[in-house]
Amino acid sequence: MNPGTGDDHIDTTKGRVWIKAKAMPDFISSLELDEGMGAFAAPNYPGRREKKALERIAQNQESNIILAFSEEGAIVGFVAIAPPSQAERWGKHGGKGLIEAMAIEVSRNWRSMGIANKMMESGVGDPFFEDKILMCTGYSWHWDLASTGLDKQEYRSMLLRYLEKAGFMYYETDEPNVNLDSANFLTARIGSEVSAELVNRFESILFMRESWADFNIRPRTIGDVIGEDSRNDSF
Repeated sequence: MNPGTGDDHIDTTKGRVWIKAKAMPDFISSLELDEGMGAFAAPNYPGRREKKALERIAQNQESNIILAFSEEGAIVGFVAIAPPSQAERWGKHGGKGLIEAMAIEVSRNWRSMGIANKMMESGVGDPFFEDKILMCTGYSWHWDLASTGLDKQEYRSMLLRYLEKAGFMYYETDEPNVNLDSANFLTARIGSEVSAELVNRFESILFMRESWADFNIRPRTIGDVIGEDSRNDSF
């Protein structure tokens, strides 16, 4: 199933996988969900509803669904990017231009083939992102540890390396959910055309308590953070 000229692809041991950024709802609807998908679906939340959620998100012009799908028309991965929820500080105070990678998933049947890297590489190369700040939070309770055999810190490092390749930086914050687990994290990629006003707004909401902000509001490279994690693990 060729999505049309101009779309990216990756050749894997199981066949060609097409990558499509800014997938529209009708296109998502035309595909099936691979049986290995559904890592984010709870027991009473069947995988088919995950596809419906992608269709709903894609309706928002500020959103960007990056799909990976097989020649047979099965969705084998996605990156769901959308404005943050209004229930969170990022949505309440971030304003237009601040968006979030809310979910990144690759089918259990198609992992370790470079699909996740290809999706993010194809996605962030699009001009859509250049005037925006793209956030990505990592919450350990969402991670599929059982099927990978990794512990939380190993999984954290894997995700951070993935985000580092896409140009993300590591930010400190006093957001309670981020600080519930030492494995959790907040990263962001600032586009080349982002205004100083948007950067200042984003930095201003990292810390709602000024006493915390005094420690370190500036970003660190992910490489430095992973190196620091490794040194701490050796103590």
